[in-house]
Amino acid sequence: MTVKLKHGVELQIGPLRTRDTPSQARAVERVRVILQAAARLLCTSEPQDLNTTLIAEEAGIPVSSIYRYFPSLDDLLRELYLQTSSEIREKLFLALNDSTRFPTWRSRLEASLEIMREYIATHPYYRPLLVTFLAGRGAVTTGDDEHDELVDFLATRWAKQLDGFVGGDPYVVASTVVQIAVSMEDLIAAQTDNAKAAAYFKEMNTALSSYLTHYLND
Repeated sequence: MTVKLKHGVELQIGPLRTRDTPSQARAVERVRVILQAAARLLCTSEPQDLNTTLIAEEAGIPVSSIYRYFPSLDDLLRELYLQTSSEIREKLFLALNDSTRFPTWRSRLEASLEIMREYIATHPYYRPLLVTFLAGRGAVTTGDDEHDELVDFLATRWAKQLDGFVGGDPYVVASTVVQIAVSMEDLIAAQTDNAKAAAYFKEMNTALSSYLTHYLND
């Protein structure tokens, strides 16, 4: 489901990631309204400035309705974060599989980073969510469910020798690639200026390209 926000961006709402998706249409709509309100507020406010009362007022619902679906503000924001992360991953999977538009692994890498850069630049609610949840996140290789899908996706490709993969353990290389990306994403999230963020994306491309040259061939 696509939701248009005040700032012209769109919020994709899919199945819930932190709890079972309600079966009743009315409940699904209520969850959508809550997440939409939180996203709108985050376009101009920091997460620490939010509370359930503000979100309820923005959504036009009682505060009790929020607690029916989200036990705490952190649970609500984490659901919003996972929704947006899932949307980005889906876009990345499409680009990484598109060998027609992007015939080399380098072009697919550049396309993937452009997807991330554009999303952060055009979805102002996503940057504060990144800052909030990246700060408390450990290494991907120690077990990060949020990025398992991307690691498994890359490892499966490379186990089949796609992208010219040779000379390494596909899962280890995929985990390392995602860890580098996550570390750089932390730096990018801290930039409030899009030009500076773009500069860090360029450095991410340099770091990943240099590493992957050891394992991938055009």
